[in-house]
Amino acid sequence: MNPLLFAVARGERVPVEGGEIVAEAAAEGMLGLLAHAATNVHRELQMKAAAIEAHARAMNLELSRVVRAFQEKSLRVIAFKGAVLSQQLYGAMGLRSFSDLDLLVSPLDADAAEHLLKALGYRELESLSDAERSINRRYTGESLFLNDGNGVLVDLHTKFSNEQFPLRLAFEDVWSRRTEVEGIPTLGMSDLAVVTCSHAAKHLWHRLEFFAQIAALSRMRLDWAEVDRIAAGSCAARQVGLSFLLAQDRIGIELPPLPRCLAKAADVHARSARLVASRHDATGRDLFLLLDRRRDAVRSLALALFVPTRTDWHASSLPAFAHWLLRPLRLMSRRVTAFWRDR
Repeated sequence: MNPLLFAVARGERVPVEGGEIVAEAAAEGMLGLLAHAATNVHRELQMKAAAIEAHARAMNLELSRVVRAFQEKSLRVIAFKGAVLSQQLYGAMGLRSFSDLDLLVSPLDADAAEHLLKALGYRELESLSDAERSINRRYTGESLFLNDGNGVLVDLHTKFSNEQFPLRLAFEDVWSRRTEVEGIPTLGMSDLAVVTCSHAAKHLWHRLEFFAQIAALSRMRLDWAEVDRIAAGSCAARQVGLSFLLAQDRIGIELPPLPRCLAKAADVHARSARLVASRHDATGRDLFLLLDRRRDAVRSLALALFVPTRTDWHASSLPAFAHWLLRPLRLMSRRVTAFWRDR
């Protein structure tokens, strides 16, 4: 990878020559940041960056409309990721690419939030039976809604992360620490640090922009003692510690004062470094490196084995409880079939 992109990830200004670095930046989610860091005008880069910014502004207008509707109904909602994250980390909404709007509501408000989105012109991207919806809310905690009129996709969350990669943050606690960006409720800065690092770890830091996010956090004057406390309390200390340690390895950031997080990550630091190049999300044995507690990793593997997926639901018309029994049998059947096919 072009070393100039590492400099961009650290927040430095760089010259841009030719289109090769532009292609690399696109693959790493760094186009907006590269354009912002460029010391010279590069036409191709500026055109691509302008398109990213125009998309971000259009999405932000729709986000404002949706959030106002939630507020008018006295429904608490937190926007995160997307343009809001770009503003919090980089100071401008158009410096990172994103495809949907992420909204978090209390699990108690899930029905009301879904009904409101439908009233605003959105439809559930995949219709769910009552049994599927119950399982989805309990273990996945997110549903996709599409507005056919403007093409905007909303990812409605009632959890910060799938139970198979748990982030134990309570909505009430996060709501009490919230801040606002241009009138839109979003994560307080300490929660932002924990959620950003956990999300990067979930995706095994496979794009340079994840490290750019962590570098941006490292330059901020945060309440690092609170970040350390929240990370430990949400069982994400290792993910936070690893994110900063790996960012130090990868792009040379300075480590913030996070004693519990860094201590939790130290014993798996070397083994986790190989995950960065894996280009897949955390699964299986990765969980034993990334999760704070071994029992959470074991539980995650059990959930992967037994919790029915959408494919499982639609592969059979049997009663809901039967899917829990059939899923491990289907997985075993696939393994056996693959074994004999590869012999």
